[in-house]
This record gives sequence, C-alpha cells and structure tokens, in this order.
Amino acid sequence: MGWMKQDGGGAVAVVLLLAAVDVVHGVGVNWGTQATHPLPPATVVRMLKDNGIQKVKLFDTNSSALNALRGSGIQVMVGIPNDMLEALSRSKQAAENWVAKNLSSHLSNGVDIRYVAVGNEAFLKALNGTYMGSTLPALQNIQSAISKAGLTSRVKVTTPLNADVYQSLSNRPSDADFRSDIHDLMMSIVKFLSDNGSPFTVNIYPFISLYSDPSFPVEFAFFDTNSTSSSGAAAPIDDGGTIYTNVFDANHDTLVRALQKNGYGNLSIIIGEIGWPTDGDRNANLNYAQRFNQGFMTRVNSGQGTPLRPGPVDAYLFSLVDEDAKSIEPGNFERHWGMFYFDGQPKYQLQLGAANSNGLVPAKGVQYLPKKWCVMSQGASLDNPEVAPSVSYACANADCTSLGYGTSCSNLDPKQNISYAYNDYYQQNDQLETACKFPNGLSTVVAQDPSVGECRFRVMIQMDPETWSSDSDSTYSINHAPLGSAISMFVVFVLMLI
Repeated sequence: MGWMKQDGGGAVAVVLLLAAVDVVHGVGVNWGTQATHPLPPATVVRMLKDNGIQKVKLFDTNSSALNALRGSGIQVMVGIPNDMLEALSRSKQAAENWVAKNLSSHLSNGVDIRYVAVGNEAFLKALNGTYMGSTLPALQNIQSAISKAGLTSRVKVTTPLNADVYQSLSNRPSDADFRSDIHDLMMSIVKFLSDNGSPFTVNIYPFISLYSDPSFPVEFAFFDTNSTSSSGAAAPIDDGGTIYTNVFDANHDTLVRALQKNGYGNLSIIIGEIGWPTDGDRNANLNYAQRFNQGFMTRVNSGQGTPLRPGPVDAYLFSLVDEDAKSIEPGNFERHWGMFYFDGQPKYQLQLGAANSNGLVPAKGVQYLPKKWCVMSQGASLDNPEVAPSVSYACANADCTSLGYGTSCSNLDPKQNISYAYNDYYQQNDQLETACKFPNGLSTVVAQDPSVGECRFRVMIQMDPETWSSDSDSTYSINHAPLGSAISMFVVFVLMLI
C-alpha cells in the first residue's frame, strides 16, 4: 500500500473540463493565501498571466483575490472551507445567501468562476469523521442554490478529496474500490456528481507516499526514470498486462478502477492538487521539485494521460507561492510547496507550456523592506541561558521550517541557526526595532546579508493592508498556527550543535 499513502497538502491542475462548460485548456495552479505577507492580488494575477496560467483554484472566496481576477480571462475554482459545511448542510437559505454573495455578484462583475469546491479533503482519516454527515448535504444545497440562481450552465459543484478515499490492498489498480468505512457515502457523492455533470476532484501526492514510508522506492515517484534499473527504484507494477512505471499513473488509475467497479467509469476526473515541496524535509528539495513538476507538465503537455485514461489530464499544480503561516501539523514541508518563493521569485526552471517556454516569469514590482537583518551578536555567548528560550520564542512566532536535518539550512553553524530564527521573527514583524531586542544583548541588526548557500535569510516584502480584504466567508486566512513539538525540534537541533 506504499504508493497509496496520502495526506493533506497542496498542487497545479491542467484541465479537460466538462462539455457543458466552455473551457480554455491550459495550466492551472492553486493560489493559497496563508501567508504573513502575501503578495498583492493584482501582482499575483499579473504573474499568472505572465506565465500563461489560465486557471486558478482558490481555497475561499476572498473578494480581494476575486476582484483582481475580474476581466483577466483566467478561469476560477472557488472554495468553501470545511468549517462552513455544517451550516450550509443545515440551511438551503444559507446556501442561497452564499451563492448570491460569492458567485452571482462576482460573475456579474466579470470573474470567470467555473467551479465551486465544497470542502477540502473532508474524509481524511485524520479528521475522524467530522465532516461525514455534512459534506453531501452541503453539496446538495449549494447545487440547489446554483440552480435557483440560474447558473448551472456556468458553474459546476465538486468536492476535492484526498486519494485515501480509495484503495487497493494489492497495489494493483484492478483491485481498487472505495474505502470500506465510507463506501456507501462515496457512492452517494459519486452519483450526485454524475447526475449533475460534475467532476470527481482528487488530490494526489507522490511526495507524501515517500514522506510516509521510508521504504518507498524514490524513483517510482517520478516520471522520467527507468524504474527497472535506477537506484532506489521499484519494479513496474504489472496489472494484467497494463504496466505502471510511476505512482501517479497507478494512483490515478486506482480511482478509475474504483469508479468503473461501481458503475461510473465515465465520470470526469480533476486532479485538484499535485506538486512537490522544496524544503522542510530531506526529500523536499529544489532538485526533486523541479524534476517532479517538470515531468508532470511534460506529461500533461504531451496529452499522454494514464493507461486507463489516455488523453489530456485535468489538474492544478500545488502550488503557486510558499505560505509561511500554514499549519505544519502534517510536516514542516507544508510551507514550501510553491513554485515561487513568498516574494514571487521562481525557485527553479520550469516550463509550463508554450506560453512560458523560457521558464517561470517572476512577479513584477515587488517592494521589499530595507536590506537589513537581525542576527546573533558577535560577542554573544552560546552558553547564555537566554539562548534556548529566545530561539523557542522566535520560532513559535515566525517560520523556522527551513532549519533541521536535510533542509536548505542544515549546513548552518549554531550561531547561524540562532540568527536565522531571530531574523525570521524580525522580518515577520516588519523589521520593528523591538523585534531585534532579544535579552542580554543576544541580537543586533546588520546590513550584510547573512545568507549561506541555498539557505536564504529573508528580507520581507512590504505589505499594504488595504490590498487584502477580510470579508471572505472563510477562516482560511492569515494566521499563525502553534508549532508545538516542532519548536522543540528546532531548539534541540540548534543546541545539539553547540
């Protein structure tokens, strides 16, 4: 079951959409906004257009993002967060109000909304069934509201699900079915999607297979390997003469087989998220991310598809930019899924298609804070008793996920580790003087960039609060999640080097 392991996370989608909707084919991306200093929406939309990205998937209905997309020609999937499912499942009026505010108003203003994603990975085993009873009724009520508003020819309803909703105990797609504990519920949802001409949306993460299972054959995660001979490879899966050489094809076709087995073999499929992170884990790095995403895009652009679904693949890459305020409960890599850094600078060369054959185009007009950094004072001692609590405090209120074994900053010495933590706290607090006043003279501000190799000491971008509204019907917004045991890991890592 190694290649079937999934978890929450993020990705890009290239889409073959339903015949009922006139769709421009091209590259799609997930645009998440859980960042302390998100890029201005207008800057992001320009970046999307400069890179030839014609589709975008949002996780909420923030009006700032949607207003920036107005008249852009970019097709949009908006999202309804899981914490809204209960209310929408109980009230048709609440669903009608949501559609009026978040669909009808934006559609009339020139936002090309094509899909509503009701919930996100609501049936993950880790959620302990919290949304089992509310997801389908919420889908039904939103669909009813869309119909009442006369929007059924323009907007389709779906619900992005994690690939853990189906399984094959033998790892062969032909033995697939939906998870036994949710089989009846999945059949009701699949029937609903089929009846309404809506797609089945699934998030597939080969990286999570590797992260979850140390024995997972690394090369099986990629598209450009000879899995019979490469180091770390696995033998191809021979499923009755159908050969699978990578985990994406096998995972995708496991879903196809599950749909076929239950009488819905022609249901359209969208890959809601797929991608590879660049930091926070030993297998999350620039080389692997570039290799995976380019391999996927080459596959998509060729129109090859999978053995059971040849032809165009409908998918959204996860994700556009890094999000430094995401929860790291699934893993420290969660903040590093972007093809671009937080400031819209490309991480690696990636050809999405003919529109950007020269590689990723950076964001334009980004304004930065002054070039200064907060670091550990030259004369400060590592034996100072305030070192551990100060690092713990900095990491609890900033982002230290690039510190640790196998990460981009794993080559730092003890003082550099401490400096990294101090600086990220300083930058996230907009370089306030008091944010570089750690006890006993431990910290100081310098004008020389302390970055080391691939380990970047950030200078934060300037942020105009007026560029982002807070009126979204969502709790998917900028926030700082408690880091819990992750903080201890960072502090232990720093102190072990002393």
